[in-house]
Amino acid sequence: MKVLLNGGVAQRGMKILPERFGDRVSLRQITPDDDAETVAANMAWAEFMISRDYDAEMPPAPNLKALQVPLAGLDMVDVDAVPAAAAICNVYEHEVAIAEYAFNGMLEWVVGLARRSTAFKAGDWSGTPSMGGKPRGELSGMTVGCLGYGNIGRAIARRALAFNMKVMALTQTPRPLEPEPHFLGGYDDLPKFLSEIDFLVICCPLSDQTRSIIGETQLAAMKSSAVVINVARGHIADEDALYAALKNNVIGGGILDTWYQYPSADNPAVRPSRQPYHELDNVPMTPHISGWSEGQQQRRWAKTGDNIEALLTGGELINVIRPAAS
Repeated sequence: MKVLLNGGVAQRGMKILPERFGDRVSLRQITPDDDAETVAANMAWAEFMISRDYDAEMPPAPNLKALQVPLAGLDMVDVDAVPAAAAICNVYEHEVAIAEYAFNGMLEWVVGLARRSTAFKAGDWSGTPSMGGKPRGELSGMTVGCLGYGNIGRAIARRALAFNMKVMALTQTPRPLEPEPHFLGGYDDLPKFLSEIDFLVICCPLSDQTRSIIGETQLAAMKSSAVVINVARGHIADEDALYAALKNNVIGGGILDTWYQYPSADNPAVRPSRQPYHELDNVPMTPHISGWSEGQQQRRWAKTGDNIEALLTGGELINVIRPAAS
């Protein structure tokens, strides 16, 4: 099997795949230093390609049987540009890491271990009962709302139920799903959903339907103490409306991992938003790392290898986004 790796996945794949397949696969990679002729030759050679992006400017790939996207989202893949004879597959396996990130955020918000430690090391005894400190809250009994109830939403729900939290969830196509939340509805139920939750975890795909689905009206409908946790895509929450709601204390806070602007070779130090989220005290923020764990990588490469194995042995591909044309 002739396997072509494109982009940042190549560094790891060039080591992992030979360990599993030996000489059953031949490997090549596309690097930023390759000239157009080399890229074209490699694309023409490839039978299986691992790449997070694919567009109409790619050279022809007449022998391609499958494009493996090494992540869940297809934001950078022009599906129509991929040869019809090639299946398009993706991988998930990030739900464990993202659920742990979301819970780290919720626990820190309620328990405040890090901020209390910093204050106490500086001599601040506030919060202790011996000094009349105000009791903190507990996650137990609070309500988490999952906007999206796929792999990530359900992973969060399993943990929330173990913490004795109430779970509400919305999904594009409501149907029986495990674990069963206390409330499961469609996007039409957004007003009821938002008014009842303490934490909104945005974990749905970005689509025409979900772009800016959380805007000024929706944020105003939430509790003034509510916290937005975005681990999906920045643009699901309106950039300006979310900033205004956080700045003006319309909601309690935001734990934000996904953004509106990302670095590029031309602008490696770009701010993640045109709004100064970094100036807000009620917004812990991270550079889109919620799903980036060692376990996620191991599981994703295992699934990618399973698809290579399927093509080698005539088996069934997994996580097929678009099947190959017959």
